[in-house]
Amino acid sequence: MANPHRLTTDQVLALIKAETGTELSATTFRGYVTRGQAPAPVEKIGRTPLWKRSDIIQWANNRPGQGARTDLPKSRRRRTD
Repeated sequence: MANPHRLTTDQVLALIKAETGTELSATTFRGYVTRGQAPAPVEKIGRTPLWKRSDIIQWANNRPGQGARTDLPKSRRRRTD
């Protein structure tokens, strides 16, 4: 019996849409995973990657919005008194 807490790519995309209302293509999601911007699969069955449900929910609810530059360091402002 399959583990209900492990999701295929199609199930991940449906969960992201249900959680955030954002629709991602499978290609976009796989690109995020490849670049380390999304959770890596926790296991594989054959060639099918599986993700942990809680990891995807946490990632979907905390990912930056469209156009966010996450590659830039946060600027530090000097205080002027």
